[in-house]
Amino acid sequence: MTAEVTAAVEALANDDVVVLPTETVYGLAGSIESEIALRKIFQIKNRPLLDPLIVHILDGSWIERCAYIDGIEQQVHALIEAFWPGPLTIILKKKPSIQMLVTSGLDTVALRCPAHETFREVLKKFNIPLAAPSANPFGYLSPTTAQHVRDTLGNKVKVIVDGGKCTVGVESTILNLASSLPCIARPGAISAGDIADTLGTMVLDYKPELKNFSVPGQLPQHYSPHTKLKLFGIRDDVRNIMDTHHDEHAAYVCLRRTADVSNRNDVYWLSEDGDYKVIASSLFNMLQTLDGAHYDTIYCQCPENIGIGLAINDRLSRAAAKFVEK
Repeated sequence: MTAEVTAAVEALANDDVVVLPTETVYGLAGSIESEIALRKIFQIKNRPLLDPLIVHILDGSWIERCAYIDGIEQQVHALIEAFWPGPLTIILKKKPSIQMLVTSGLDTVALRCPAHETFREVLKKFNIPLAAPSANPFGYLSPTTAQHVRDTLGNKVKVIVDGGKCTVGVESTILNLASSLPCIARPGAISAGDIADTLGTMVLDYKPELKNFSVPGQLPQHYSPHTKLKLFGIRDDVRNIMDTHHDEHAAYVCLRRTADVSNRNDVYWLSEDGDYKVIASSLFNMLQTLDGAHYDTIYCQCPENIGIGLAINDRLSRAAAKFVEK
């Protein structure tokens, strides 16, 4: 056990919060059994109490400590076998032992089994599930490196465990199994099709027009940089965007390297060849970097709404929402 993991476990045992890496984004973690730690999470992030927290568990055997799966055991076990550990959160009916602070007063709880070995080591040693939203000020860009956390939370958290760059880069898919039909409540790296294939049943895909504020990360304005963010489509020519807004000190973010503009110092790309998984893992890091580069505006290209592209567009649309003129 590394010194950082030891420090994290000791802090958690003393009702404190710590920052831990996951494969999706860095999380601000506290024991689900400590009201003190849970309140610190909301205070440090300035997160509204109406926004529920995701509970992180070591494996499927920990579900019974948090939730009921009566009548859906087969579905839950199939999902565990296919996707855990990994970027899938499952909403289930909660047990009375789960504090209302965790669920924002709801009768359901969101559970996830993270894949990052450092987070898993902390769970093994601490042996209590951890509530862990993203480790950033509420509404700001999610952190995908430890440095992002240091830059935005500063000295508000004593223990920040550096586990390198997050490999997935966008928050987990949230699947609601407490509804009449399984449905995607937040898009992520695992698609509705992936889940439907595993369950052998219909899974309702994510619909952005169906607002569900009882699910983490679903407020209309979220994941936003301080710099004005504007979006353009996958079929839009970035040169036309530049010509239209030539009077602005702007940065232009493309999905892939474009040869005819790649020599400009105001053009950036999220991947070399348009690979959506690479784009997702690069997105928040790129926006964090450009947000500190003193541009007036960031123009960012959106992918197609397929696979993880749906999750990328969800994050971008929420990030740009506060800059839309009313």
